[in-house]
Amino acid sequence: MEAQRPDPVDLHRYTLGQRRIEVLSRLGSPSSSVQDGANSCDVYKLYTNGVSRVGKGAIIATEAAADFFTLGLAEVVATPGEAATKNKLHTVLICYAPDQTLVSITDEGKPVMAMPVADAPGDAASTTGLTPSAASRF
Repeated sequence: MEAQRPDPVDLHRYTLGQRRIEVLSRLGSPSSSVQDGANSCDVYKLYTNGVSRVGKGAIIATEAAADFFTLGLAEVVATPGEAATKNKLHTVLICYAPDQTLVSITDEGKPVMAMPVADAPGDAASTTGLTPSAASRF
């Protein structure tokens, strides 16, 4: 079961001022897009929390050893625990200025990174890059 868990997306790989096309090339097409004043925001459903590939490999190796030494009985205990700790999709908003450069990222409404309002190109209304009306849609 652990092998099927999706890898989390590290939102800190993206930098303010990065071009939209670069973000799209890594994340693919967004679920939808919305306008927020002069800024446009792409909406993604992503796994942002979870075990890294190295951690996942360690868990798989440990589970395999436990299964071997307990003749599979460890799976009876581990499977419900894995189901309870299943990764959850998060709504992530990635907003761009009119020149298509990254100005903010929010994960479930919490700012991950944002350009200060005074420095943001375009019409940013807050440090998250979203007006209250745009944020309330998600």
